[in-house]
Parts: sequence; C-alpha cells; structure tokens
Amino acid sequence: MQEITGRIDHWDDQKGYGFIFADDGRKVFFHISSMRGAQRPQVGEDVHFLLGRGEQGRLSASHVRHSKLALDSAKIRIKPRIIESKKDSSPSRKPVRPGNKLRLREHTVPWIKLFLLVTLPLVGALSLVRDYGTFWILGAYIVASFITYYFYWDDKRRAKVSEWRVPEANLHFWSLVGGWPGAFIAQQQFRHKTKKLSFQFMFWLIVIAHQLLWFDWLILDGKWLMWVLGRFTVVVAP
Repeated sequence: MQEITGRIDHWDDQKGYGFIFADDGRKVFFHISSMRGAQRPQVGEDVHFLLGRGEQGRLSASHVRHSKLALDSAKIRIKPRIIESKKDSSPSRKPVRPGNKLRLREHTVPWIKLFLLVTLPLVGALSLVRDYGTFWILGAYIVASFITYYFYWDDKRRAKVSEWRVPEANLHFWSLVGGWPGAFIAQQQFRHKTKKLSFQFMFWLIVIAHQLLWFDWLILDGKWLMWVLGRFTVVVAP
C-alpha cells in the first residue's frame, strides 16, 4: 500500500484526534493511536500516512508519521495532563471535576480566642435560664451558629467551583441574630472572608454589639438597653 503525503489541518490534543489535509485535496481523519514518532502531532506539520476507512466508513489515516521521523515512542500516544499555572491552581480557583469529592482546606481554629469572646454572652444567656427560665436565647445562639457555619461552608464551596455566591448580607444577618460564633469558626477554619476589610469591619461590629449588650445586661442591669429602647419608642411614636 502506497503512502500518501499531507499536512495536519486540525488537532485536538485533549481528545486525541484530528484531520489531515492530503495533497490530493481529501480531508482524512486520524487518531493518536495511529501516530508514529517521538512527538505528538502539531497543526501544520507535514506527515505521511496510509489511507483506509474506519468503522463508520469515513476516510481514516493509519501509520501516520512525521516527514522526518527519527524514532517511534509509545509515550506520544498517551493523553497529556493539563498543566495549570500556579495562579490558576490555587485552592480558590482550581476547578473541581464532576465526581470528585470537594475538599475545603481546613486550618486551626483559635479556640482560646473564641472562648474569650463567648464567655460574656454565655454567662448572660445562662443567667436568663437561671433567673427567668428562658432557654430560647441560648438555643438561638446555638442554632444560628450552626446555620451560619453552613452558609460560610457553602459560600466557600461555591467560590471553589465558580457558582453563584451566598450574599454577604445573608452571612451578616445570621451573625447578627446570634450566629457569629459559628461565623468565627468558619472564617478561621476555611480562611474565608478574612482578608476583606469591609466584611471584617461589619463582622466585628456585630461581635462588639453582642458584647456590649451582655455587658449592659450583666453589669448595668440593662440600663443602657432600656435607654436605647426608650429613645426608639419616642422616635417611632406618633
């Protein structure tokens, strides 16, 4: 069988197939399995091949070789791996292939700092349980913290797979209603939202507001809170 000459007109390196524009004007399909040589095909290269027909009856090339073939290497018929730049391979940008389990990078949580932050609210909530039998505030802190933690986890996951993000207002709302301990844990564990100054400013403003509220309740017997509520009543009253 006589060899035919041509030039590679199209090549998809990931799919491993392409087309050769033969010198006689015919466009011939070829697969990487039919390639011989020491390097993978490149568009514009001159090649020699044997002409035949594939399973679907279309023209197909076999024993495709470069015009200056020196030796044959089986490695060229192995699909190449995608090499990404350091910037694109960062945890926040690296794409997740379907079927692969998403793993969020975890970091150590400063538990001592968290303990110091929750001490005042915890003492205040327990005092309400002791003096008034009010459990719902303590429960609200726990439930809101779990919900807030989930939203941070989901937002981090969405960022890694380039999906629509959880609105920051949503994260702040659940922190405001008592979920800020869960938000603190998620921020530190996932290193999420820790570098955005405007977000951190609002978050810590919420934490300080909770600290002041319980300080007023425990130390000042709620005088500051009563004063604020009184001023608010005067403003909204007709």
